[in-house]
Amino acid sequence: MTQEERSAPPRRWGTASALLDDDEARRRLMAAAERCIVARGTARVSMAQVADEAGVNRSTLYRYFASRDELLVELVVSRIDAATAEVVESLLDPRDAARSLQEIIVRSISSVAPSPLNAALFSERSHGLVAELELGSERVVDAYLARLRPLLDAWRADGQLRPDLDVRETVRWMIAVSLTLLGSPWRTRSLSERALAVEQYFVRAVVTP
Repeated sequence: MTQEERSAPPRRWGTASALLDDDEARRRLMAAAERCIVARGTARVSMAQVADEAGVNRSTLYRYFASRDELLVELVVSRIDAATAEVVESLLDPRDAARSLQEIIVRSISSVAPSPLNAALFSERSHGLVAELELGSERVVDAYLARLRPLLDAWRADGQLRPDLDVRETVRWMIAVSLTLLGSPWRTRSLSERALAVEQYFVRAVVTP
């Protein structure tokens, strides 16, 4: 941080009496976006609505997020990071690549329904966001990779993963599989059916026989 940045006055939030740092401002804006998404779905949420919900003008919102898509991806990344950390910490046998890969994907998709925000993010009304994530947002890939790379590297070193696998591309496929199982027609299938699909069509492709 430069001397000018250290000496600059803190940014004001809404009124002259509310002083926030940038991290807190971003958290409040993302919380406002969450409330809007739960109420309307991502397809119908605008930057103006998020700004109104947060109690700020649009210029304040655009100071932190350049576009609606950037805001939504940032929100998804924060959810993915928290959920993936929880799943990794509670793996039944993290030394077993086949079992753990299936568990990571299945537990990730099973966490959507109990959460109103997750359900709204991946609902039929939010197909635009899901399509964008399927194209491979680098921020989303980075969030998964930060949590999964130690496991993937260990499994590959142990000979459990195919030696020619690229770790980053493997994570992309994990994201693609998860999003597929959250969409139609898979969203109506039982969790056991989706778990079987993960084992048959993903795990077998990346784990050594």
